[in-house]
Amino acid sequence: MAESRSAIAAIALFVTGLVAALPLAAQMGMGDPIRGQVLFASKGCVDCHAIRGAGGRIGPDLGRTAAKDSFFEIASGMWNHSVGMEEKIRELRRVRPVFEDTELRDLVAFVYFLNYFDEPGDAKTGKILFTEKHCVQCHRVEGEGGREGPSLESLPRGVSPLRIAQGLWNHGPEMVSSMRRRGLNVPQFRGAEIIDLFAYLRSQGQAREAREFQSAGDPGAGERLFAAKGCSRCHAVFGDEGEIGPDLGRMEFGGSVTQIAGRMWNHWPAMVEAMDMLEMRFPTFEEEELADLLAYVFVSRYAGTKGDPVRGREIYRAEGCAFCHGLDGEGTLGPPLEQVTPGSDSEEIIQRMWNHAPEMWGEMGEHQIEWPRFEAHQLADLLSFLRTAWE
Repeated sequence: MAESRSAIAAIALFVTGLVAALPLAAQMGMGDPIRGQVLFASKGCVDCHAIRGAGGRIGPDLGRTAAKDSFFEIASGMWNHSVGMEEKIRELRRVRPVFEDTELRDLVAFVYFLNYFDEPGDAKTGKILFTEKHCVQCHRVEGEGGREGPSLESLPRGVSPLRIAQGLWNHGPEMVSSMRRRGLNVPQFRGAEIIDLFAYLRSQGQAREAREFQSAGDPGAGERLFAAKGCSRCHAVFGDEGEIGPDLGRMEFGGSVTQIAGRMWNHWPAMVEAMDMLEMRFPTFEEEELADLLAYVFVSRYAGTKGDPVRGREIYRAEGCAFCHGLDGEGTLGPPLEQVTPGSDSEEIIQRMWNHAPEMWGEMGEHQIEWPRFEAHQLADLLSFLRTAWE
């Protein structure tokens, strides 16, 4: 119990950074991640799952698992995990969590935002990357390095990673031109490399007493910038527009907003070629503009791809749902879904499914029906069918 209290305190300290993210969640109709953090503790999730090392060791660390790119990614993971979790709960003689009102919505919002801000990063690895990525050829740090580019020793030690990413982006045309003249490869960032590199730069910057506040960004302003900076001419976010570049909703970004900035940088050469073809002006950013743009991209991905109710009907039948709930949702062994799911949103339906899982598990075992497991896109299709088919 003492270990759980310690984990809860550590997680609470981490989540204070999410206070700034509350407006992002509210604008997208998401749950409250701060209430979700409280539920993560009170429902006993923390006893089995850790958040970046704080919490239980029975289940996976939710702060270090693969990125949660949408509601359906998280919900399908919870659902597929529910049978194994039920067995473990019985083994440990714990109480299985159930949810009321908007509780599951809030918990999912908490999990979704876990990767919004960065982990600290490894400055030692960043120092190696500073050489491997050829930054040292033009920039001076620790008294060593080139002088063609600005000295990075002048960076404030408390500067936010997104501020460095914005400077890197704005400096891109000049930097890439210089590197190509020298025959150097333009750096690409994988995994957490950009976080480690920035950790090194921040560790060598000018000391300041206070760290710069890292804005969570304003997705409303970011949406306007997405159009104003010309991003929407080439990119969509789960849409049909902007077919020149990849759909940013369907891309695998992974990780924090700083890592998204790294993926954005990796796209720089191809983007410049496309912009030249379209005679577009290269976009630059000021003040909190990059944070706003990335906030829009991050929260817009929560809704996920739009489900297909036709495919959802096929899944409903193939996975055995119709055996208990009827081909037309009229209900047989299970409740009549035609009276329950129409007009509900995805979070409400998943909450009912979760609460109903133990009873469902028993019925399916008795009738030798295999427990249904869903990929994120399959769950999106199924929920689309359940929300609309009976109408």
